[in-house]
Amino acid sequence: MKRLFHPVLLMMLIIFGCKTMVPVKVRKPAELNVGSARTIAVLDFDFSGSWDFSAGEKDTKKLKDIISAVIKKKNNKMPDPDKAYPGRRVSEQFIAKLVQNGYYTVIERSKIEEILQEQSLSLSGLVDENKVVQVGNLAGAQAMITGSGSYSVKDEGEWETYKEKIKKDGKKVEVEKQRYKIERKVNVQITFRIIDISTGSVIASKTNKQANYSDGWSGIDSKYTSTGDDEEAAAKGLPDWQPIVSDLVSSLLNNTVNQIAPHTVTEKREIESGDSKKMESALEYAKRDMWDEAQEIWLEVLNKKPNKEDKTAATYNIGLYNELFGNLDRAEEFYENAYKLSKDSKYLDAKARVIKRRKELQKLQMQESNQQ
Repeated sequence: MKRLFHPVLLMMLIIFGCKTMVPVKVRKPAELNVGSARTIAVLDFDFSGSWDFSAGEKDTKKLKDIISAVIKKKNNKMPDPDKAYPGRRVSEQFIAKLVQNGYYTVIERSKIEEILQEQSLSLSGLVDENKVVQVGNLAGAQAMITGSGSYSVKDEGEWETYKEKIKKDGKKVEVEKQRYKIERKVNVQITFRIIDISTGSVIASKTNKQANYSDGWSGIDSKYTSTGDDEEAAAKGLPDWQPIVSDLVSSLLNNTVNQIAPHTVTEKREIESGDSKKMESALEYAKRDMWDEAQEIWLEVLNKKPNKEDKTAATYNIGLYNELFGNLDRAEEFYENAYKLSKDSKYLDAKARVIKRRKELQKLQMQESNQQ
């Protein structure tokens, strides 16, 4: 039987305590409605940056001079933050991700550059929508994607007290020491627009933001911090800002692709083990991606007047089987029955997931058949 979900290999099975979770790959529709365009071109993004090497520090000039000196030494000069991470790099990352996704046909950059040269235009300076439409028509694109964005790097430094154990008179004693700590906080923001070439109108637009830290209790990961006996020692240990920006840009562009194209994600589904040898046997089949054999056992369990735990687990598992194979009406029915047997709300959550999935499949079918 063909299924709409694809459980991954046995080696990826995840077991949490008494719960057995199987990862499944799920095809999701694009979040935004971008019409029927399937051939697109991506222009260079307008991307700029800002650096603040002394955020949160009273003696701002001292810390700024120290960090600037470290960066200059590494790069042989002080880079211009507006040019250090060019928009072309962002658009190239975006194109690579769109090609990997496979939903769109992406017109090669060289073809766009050739057209721009013929029209005496610049890729990075193409901001007029009429010109964008003109270039799109000449390139044979159904839609053009333009974008802009920015990044900021803030280094926040301060002295902190910490405790360390040392040997004194043959004994280990705890003493208080001071060290200088710097946190490198990076924010990235990217806005994209999709222009329909046939109408010249913007059919989709969104701004996405991400940072390498949280304002909540989780704060910032230690890999983005550095400590030392003084400001200079701490500054030398700071991670390079470019890989941090690159990782954040990559994550944001992944989000962007998911917003404008159907995509595949990995989700987890729980298989219930029940209380009998039969249920254990069925679980072993399911864990090995032998779902038909597992379902036969679950049906057999239900036909032999099982105890409540086995009956509920088998009922739920048959619902899961039907969900994985796209029989959503049957899945919804079995999840509802599992809830009636146990009054456990997690089975209602499974039913709600199926109802949501039905709507997703309708949207996905429209997108992939170009009948929007």
